[in-house]
Amino acid sequence: MEELFQERIKRIDPRILPALQERSTFSFRINHHRFTTPEALALLQAQGFQPQPVPWAQDVFTLPIHERKRIVHAQAYTQKAIYIQNLSSIFAAYSLPIGPEDWVLDLAAAPGGKSLIFSERAAKVSAVEPDRKRFFRMRRNFKEHGAKNIQTYNKDGRFVYRSCPQWFDKVFLDAPCSSEAHIDGEVTWWSLRRVHRFAKLQKELIVSAYESLKPGGVMIYATCTFAPEENEGVIDFLLKRYPTSDLEPIEPPFDNWMEPLLEWEGKRFDERVLRGVRILPKGGFSGFFLAKIRKGLV
Repeated sequence: MEELFQERIKRIDPRILPALQERSTFSFRINHHRFTTPEALALLQAQGFQPQPVPWAQDVFTLPIHERKRIVHAQAYTQKAIYIQNLSSIFAAYSLPIGPEDWVLDLAAAPGGKSLIFSERAAKVSAVEPDRKRFFRMRRNFKEHGAKNIQTYNKDGRFVYRSCPQWFDKVFLDAPCSSEAHIDGEVTWWSLRRVHRFAKLQKELIVSAYESLKPGGVMIYATCTFAPEENEGVIDFLLKRYPTSDLEPIEPPFDNWMEPLLEWEGKRFDERVLRGVRILPKGGFSGFFLAKIRKGLV
């Protein structure tokens, strides 16, 4: 399986495999439900941390990876002034345009980091998580970070649209996936069967997300995997199922990204998939895929 995995990744982009072994920094953002940015930075600097600002993301900072273990004992972390979160996840969440009157659905929300981002910008957020243990950890996470405008639901996201058709102004789906971007050593749990199983689930989830979105609304589909079956293949499926749907371009303000694939193993995708983004692992970024989808008015 390891040889097959590596061969597939090399075909996508040969830069990915060596980058999976390198992680030089980690990132965090300020939790504005409890602290201002100057207050949080003062706590960090008092304990010897020197965070570096991320140019494209307000109130997001990085530190060297060797500080990762120490920071979880720092006051800024224990008092929930900061939230440790991967730069790719932060960028994906920031790519969803949210207004102060918006109602946002986070369809596969645990552990809740993106819902917390949305809660600082939106009127209210509905966070859905099917796994009971992950659901209660997510609820505790929201409470500890002081977010009071998040509703939580222990439900299967595939069926949310049945009770909430066209309710939400914005939808975010960071879909469960084969998590190829998290493989940084021996390949033990990956298989093509796993990829195809997740692709089936993702198609069910993206239909639910799209059906839950108001006409004219915007949603983000994202994964932390490289598999085209789970990325471009799912977007291609949605565009074919809903002819009035469309993709809006995403313009990353960093250089470690590539265009999505237009073809994979004999299958050619809708050319609009090129408006999505594949983020390549680098520094505080993990591998990620995201696409911004606009729902048709009819």
